[in-house]
Amino acid sequence: MNDYNENLEYAINEIEKLDSDKLDYKVKTLKKAFDITYENELLALYDYDSKVQDELKLKLFSSLTQYSGSLSFLVIQILAANSIMNKNKFKKRKKYFNKKCGIAINHLRSKETKVVARKCQGGYKLNGILTWASGYKIFDTLLIGFHYECHEYEVLTKFEESEGFRIVDTPKTFVGQSLNTVNIELHNYFVKDEDIISSNKIGNYTKNKSLSKTIHYSLYGLGKGVLNHIEDVDLQKVSKKRLEKQKIAFLESNDGTQLDKLRVELFNLIQKMITTAMIYNGGKSILRQRQLQRYYRELIMFNSNGLNSKIKELFIEDFLK
Repeated sequence: MNDYNENLEYAINEIEKLDSDKLDYKVKTLKKAFDITYENELLALYDYDSKVQDELKLKLFSSLTQYSGSLSFLVIQILAANSIMNKNKFKKRKKYFNKKCGIAINHLRSKETKVVARKCQGGYKLNGILTWASGYKIFDTLLIGFHYECHEYEVLTKFEESEGFRIVDTPKTFVGQSLNTVNIELHNYFVKDEDIISSNKIGNYTKNKSLSKTIHYSLYGLGKGVLNHIEDVDLQKVSKKRLEKQKIAFLESNDGTQLDKLRVELFNLIQKMITTAMIYNGGKSILRQRQLQRYYRELIMFNSNGLNSKIKELFIEDFLK
């Protein structure tokens, strides 16, 4: 654990040397930052037990998100991919842990089949569209979800254009352009049986809701970054106290429903911290390169991508009460 802390400190020092504004807008700059975290073994958390993993994730995201929400967004994805691989036994397990792996599996939550498969010799041929796959040209592999005969599968494949695997640009966003998020059209795209990570009945992905707190950790880290740019002493003091209270609440909770509510509360707190600090700071706050502007955009990014219907309902309920 001491080695991990030393590696984290070194990585942060290296990331600090990069242009923080470009981390949101330039793929090459974000890739440099991601490679720093990868090469310093900050993402190989599967070697630790769950309690230590949580402690290290809090440290990791509390640090990274202050410099780049886009970077934390990529780290969330590779940690999710590693977690899925760690839960399953498959032939290339050791080899794939050494890959920079993204995910394209959230569509498995949908009641409609987005990617369907046809069995063929040695594997499956996939047809459909994978939407909002982040990390193109940053990740080298991608964990894909698909349906076949009332089962949902997860398979690992190369994240590059090839026969049947066509990269399609997505609409431009106001944040996280460096994530290089794309849509992928699959036309009889062949994947091998030996690259299948898991197979479960349809609904398993939705049923086994993760109690992961990585979003909470990231939002907390973003909040810590905001504190450094609050110019009023009293506002900073109160904000810090409220942020720490939220941290204690989500760290102590292991209830999925409560964690969803705490996520909404954390979002609302940080949003208020940012807007109040920007109002206090005055006209200079509207400059695009100002850190509070970046934090505001990234806050929206974390709470617009991949939201399930329950969290959306909680946001609406909180607003209407």
